[in-house]
Amino acid sequence: MGRVFYLFILLGLFHPFFYFCSFFYFFVRTMVSANEGLSKETRKLRKKKHLSESEDEWQQPQPRSRLTGKKKEPKAPSAARARACASVAAMKDETSVVPRPLDELPIEEDPALMNSTPPLTPTPDAPAAALDDAHQHDPNYDSIDDYDTDDLLDQVDNLGPLRLKLPTTRKRATATPSIATLIANARAKVLRQKKVNKVVYNHERTTELSKRHPDPYWRWDPSNGNMVHNVNDSAPLVSIKRLAGRGPVLGMALSEDGALLATFASSGIICLWDAMDDFHLIMKLRDTNEQQIEEYYCGQIKDGLLIAGGKLKDRHRWSTEDDDNHILPCPIKVFNLETKKVESQLHGHAEEILCLKWLTFDDKNYYISTSQDGYIIKWHMEADWKTLIEYEEMGDGITCMAFGVSFIPNTGNKYFLGACDAHIRLYDFEEAQLMQTFENMYSSYCDCGKFIKWLDADLYLEQQRQEQMLERVKSQMDDDEEMLAEGHEDETQRPCAWFISRGAELCDGTGVATTPNTCTLHRLLYPTETGGQFTLEEVKRLQNADYHANSWYLKIASNGRYLFAPTIYGQIFSFNILTGQLTAILKDHQDVEIRDVALHPFLPLLFSCGDDGSVNIYSYPDPDDVDAMFTS
Repeated sequence: MGRVFYLFILLGLFHPFFYFCSFFYFFVRTMVSANEGLSKETRKLRKKKHLSESEDEWQQPQPRSRLTGKKKEPKAPSAARARACASVAAMKDETSVVPRPLDELPIEEDPALMNSTPPLTPTPDAPAAALDDAHQHDPNYDSIDDYDTDDLLDQVDNLGPLRLKLPTTRKRATATPSIATLIANARAKVLRQKKVNKVVYNHERTTELSKRHPDPYWRWDPSNGNMVHNVNDSAPLVSIKRLAGRGPVLGMALSEDGALLATFASSGIICLWDAMDDFHLIMKLRDTNEQQIEEYYCGQIKDGLLIAGGKLKDRHRWSTEDDDNHILPCPIKVFNLETKKVESQLHGHAEEILCLKWLTFDDKNYYISTSQDGYIIKWHMEADWKTLIEYEEMGDGITCMAFGVSFIPNTGNKYFLGACDAHIRLYDFEEAQLMQTFENMYSSYCDCGKFIKWLDADLYLEQQRQEQMLERVKSQMDDDEEMLAEGHEDETQRPCAWFISRGAELCDGTGVATTPNTCTLHRLLYPTETGGQFTLEEVKRLQNADYHANSWYLKIASNGRYLFAPTIYGQIFSFNILTGQLTAILKDHQDVEIRDVALHPFLPLLFSCGDDGSVNIYSYPDPDDVDAMFTS
């Protein structure tokens, strides 16, 4: 077309008639080209293969399924396809239109729909011979099994969107629930069925238990033994031994007689060390039958057994939320120290176990455990400490993380305080119920709390009495009887216990704590009658500008006079509890978190462990001259 068109344009320079010829020629050629293009597309749509007696004449190479890899069944012959197209017009008025598009319905969730075949389309009533006679003289008639495909395609184009109405009820695919789901469902059911009666302080019961079962916790202290006493420039502590391990060491435990030290590591290994002589390695414990990834956080030694708890992770599943292997329900494992084998397992926690202790209550044996799943569980054990009788959860429905517990002195183990979330909660162990909550001790969470036998408590209380006397003089209330008549009470005479806690603070956008890290000394005042309330008073905060401990799961220790607080930079800060002054900084770990510190009950030894995988042992430079150290 191009050459002729340009020839007419060139001749048009000489005569206008040729201009008219060029435009006419352009219009004719454009229409012819459009018809030719339409014919090509139409031929592609109308091109059909006639079904012959041999399958090879129409059967195309069959594609394979992406799911099974098997060959798909061949498509239906063109006659069936033509009948399906011809019936669309008849179905137009009968088809139901639903608001939800068909391609959005999750049909694959319904096994019945996946396995069923669609209903057959009604066949037109007109016989094939009649249609053939009507169009046998039509030159544009494209016959495929006696149907005009052009007419059928025109009918399809005129139809609206076809939406079949599917069943509104679908069976959900059932999957086997995980152990964690079963535990959560069982807990929810128990909480719904359990009648929660408000528990109050029982003065008579507590007095009776405390007389029958005096506290065994503080048989040794600096006043009656050779444990670490003073820590200052005159009596410095130095590292005398370093024990190397595999992986971060997250917790420690000493035996009752002080002969063994157990360390719990994230490598899934528990090491037992000699704690009185040369600190050599005695044995390693590991559950050789465990197929998953195991980490140990805590534990205790009791009567030839070692109980341990921590984290259990799925070796074959990854959690993007935790950026770690998927967490599994974590059992408590009871090892026999003679056979080095696991004697029994206690199942009940859905997440990692953070604290584990043994105790006796009312002449019965118990374990108590806390977990990141928010539950505190008491386990009633047989006399052998490895056979479970029953267990009971102290789930209050509001705690997210339960870090540790410490039993209130002089109550016969009936009551204890728990470091839970950012609060300190008071529980009745006998009733397994929450009694009181002392809220917002720290802005982020309170992860450790321990009762101590404060050796300088009398000095502090005497200072408080003197301050009260000065206030009385200033307010012209010199007579104690007048104070009592007006409802005043000498709080220094009430029964009490001393409790030390630590925690973490919220961080700003740069990761720096918004509040300086502190350890807090509390005074817990006991009720004096049944139905009374415990009172938790803040006595003082121990802090320093260089004390940085804004991390979770750091445990403190105290000898009753000094507080040993670990940091995130491999340091141990020593505070005098009475004065609040910093007396020493021990730095023998790498610049990582120190997880735990522990004092030997009757030897001048301080143990520490941390994420660098080591255990450091501190003592005085000349342990043989301990008496001289105590005189400073």
